[in-house]
Amino acid sequence: PHLIEGLDYGLAAAGGVVALMTGCQMLGQIGGGYLGDRFDKRIITALCMVSHGVGMVVIAYAQSFPMVIGFALLHGIAWGVRGPLMVALRADYFGPGSFGTIMGFSSLIVMLGMSGGPIFAGYMADLYGSYEVGFLYIAGSSLLGALCFLFARPPSPTFKPS
Repeated sequence: PHLIEGLDYGLAAAGGVVALMTGCQMLGQIGGGYLGDRFDKRIITALCMVSHGVGMVVIAYAQSFPMVIGFALLHGIAWGVRGPLMVALRADYFGPGSFGTIMGFSSLIVMLGMSGGPIFAGYMADLYGSYEVGFLYIAGSSLLGALCFLFARPPSPTFKPS
């Protein structure tokens, strides 16, 4: 709705932005796996969260179509890179014995954010007459998420007496 109602773009332009973002996600997934095998996954994932935050600020203040394209590029690539790295971090930290349980619980949290974020942004748009406030709150939460990834450490091994 923001691209159509807020920025007055047509359905074709808005659809093109979504298609670009999706294409960038696909490229990011390929690149993310490669990067995650060679560099610290936490740092890369934190940088992706910063990119999400920057992307949300860009779309919040977008005044031109190139800014919207910038959002799609930042958000799409970051989403694609981050996805496989989050799965890999869970495997690295918790191993195969707990992987299914950890994936189930953490996927629920991710899904709550994915479904709640648009509802929150829409509510903020209804309340303030613009998506700007909602997008800025989401940007802030992305930056907090970056800090969480930076400070994440594998759990300490539990002591099991023999």
